[in-house]
Amino acid sequence: MRRALHLFSGGLDSILSYKILQESNIDVEAVYFETPFFPSAGAVEFGRLNGIKVRIINIFPEYINLIKSPKYGYGKNLNPCIDCHAMMINRALKILEEENFDFVSTGEVLGQRPMSQTKGGFKKQETLLERRDVVFRVLSQDDSINKEIYKGIPKIRIIGRERIIQIQMAKERGITKYQTPSGGCYLTYKEYSAKARGLLKKNFLEERYFYMIKRGRFVEFENAVAVIGRDEFDNTALLEMRQNEDALQIESGKGPVSLIIGRLNEIEKDRLKEILLSYSKKRSDEKDLICSI
Repeated sequence: MRRALHLFSGGLDSILSYKILQESNIDVEAVYFETPFFPSAGAVEFGRLNGIKVRIINIFPEYINLIKSPKYGYGKNLNPCIDCHAMMINRALKILEEENFDFVSTGEVLGQRPMSQTKGGFKKQETLLERRDVVFRVLSQDDSINKEIYKGIPKIRIIGRERIIQIQMAKERGITKYQTPSGGCYLTYKEYSAKARGLLKKNFLEERYFYMIKRGRFVEFENAVAVIGRDEFDNTALLEMRQNEDALQIESGKGPVSLIIGRLNEIEKDRLKEILLSYSKKRSDEKDLICSI
């Protein structure tokens, strides 16, 4: 039996592609490459709902280098989509060689994404791939593909942003649970991208920092940044991620928590205290109400 390593997202195209390969007598394994920018929880949950077990592999160490200078640049924000997709496929190709898979499959659809899933985007992606001959787009197959390892798989060539065909194919297979098309990557969001740029600029590259910045407001200083919780949930999450960072909060414990990445001078610390007081329910001009925790 032929074996496929399938890049899985938990979205409709991804689930449908997986099921089509299964129906074609292919032994399919789903894999999700994780970073703080696209965590795995959704893929795991929607995989479970569709009877698909997902292998999770963290690629943050490689990804943080890619994001600094992607060959094909960024989308509207800090999203290096073309380089990102190519990196994931190349990582899958390494697993293919190590574990004797026959091909790597994806659910990519031509014309569905404005940057990475166009004819030009696919061509650019392919210039970065270590191999192209064993990469198979299940729903948007290339006309040139006619190889022994793909025999028996239905010839499908979907083009465009509408998912009418996929939705019908999913109904025929009883697939009703899948992630929405947007929102998978935090780097596509303006606010998050601005925070991530702030960390990159100061060379604050620990993986947990990129989780921290999801949990609050973000303030940049000369040699530091501060993340300020917006509510009790944020406060708790920030303190759980804290290791050796300085933290400030109003003495009563009822105001926002701020974690400091890097080091503040005294003037900057006073400024941060003022910011914390401005977000506290009971405002005061007394900076000494803010203390280290």
